[in-house]
Amino acid sequence: MEILILEGCRGTGKSTLAFKLRQKLSETTLINFTGFHDDGDIGLKKVSNYYDTWMKMFFSMCNHESRFIFDRFYFSEQVYSSLYKNYSFTNEYVKLNNLLEDLSNMNVKVNIVLLTIQNEQELENRLIRDKIPFNKVNENVQESLKQQNVYKHIFNALHYKHANNNLKVHTIDTSGRTNDEVYHLIIDKVDKDR
Repeated sequence: MEILILEGCRGTGKSTLAFKLRQKLSETTLINFTGFHDDGDIGLKKVSNYYDTWMKMFFSMCNHESRFIFDRFYFSEQVYSSLYKNYSFTNEYVKLNNLLEDLSNMNVKVNIVLLTIQNEQELENRLIRDKIPFNKVNENVQESLKQQNVYKHIFNALHYKHANNNLKVHTIDTSGRTNDEVYHLIIDKVDKDR
């Protein structure tokens, strides 16, 4: 089994790239994970159960010849809960990181790509679009850059604590690049790890 996870703040092109990868890579399943609006203990229980259930399914399929592309995964929950929720997802997040590493140790190829954007004007232009906002999060450059800083922090820690032969963490700056250019950068990184 192979897993490719695309993460990053809004405006980095995740969904467009995930769809393009799904269309161009044969025998690939695209999963676009949802966020939940519930907060407090109810929200934490709901989101924890959601990701635990998905992870159990991936373990049950670890020997299957499948390729999955995730448009976000539990990493976004860690970012958004730390910034906007009234609960801590950190204990569940640590557990899920360990499970993802366990999957990689079972010969599942895991590539995580953090998409970033450095150009604030370009980010502002990308955010001017008709998208459903996450909960009550303002869609503006400052909020996206705040999210991006948290993503960078957690992926640096993930790289140093969990990266191995089958679990790779990559960062790609999408500033000034077309979706096609970013697509080819992703393919190059994933192909090197096969």
